[in-house]
Amino acid sequence: MYYFTYDSWIGKVLYLEDFYVTRAYQGLGIGAEMLKRLSQIAIRTQCNRMHFLVVIWNQASVDYYTSRGALDLSSEEGWHLFRFNRGELLDMAWE
Repeated sequence: MYYFTYDSWIGKVLYLEDFYVTRAYQGLGIGAEMLKRLSQIAIRTQCNRMHFLVVIWNQASVDYYTSRGALDLSSEEGWHLFRFNRGELLDMAWE
């Protein structure tokens, strides 16, 4: 699944959600083909970047994406991903 977001510094971004290939199909080029198609969609729709998350313990995926040229923002740029759950949103909304 993917969707588009907008970053005021860089413009349109394709955000990739829940991207994975099950173990039985890994190593067959399916992931590479999916990334190729998603890259084509991003370029065709005028995106400047593609963002996605990888769980910290999945070193094989981190290694694969960085070998393809992806930047690990947690180490390259020092970004931290934060989230507010609904409870915190309600608390802040009614402060």
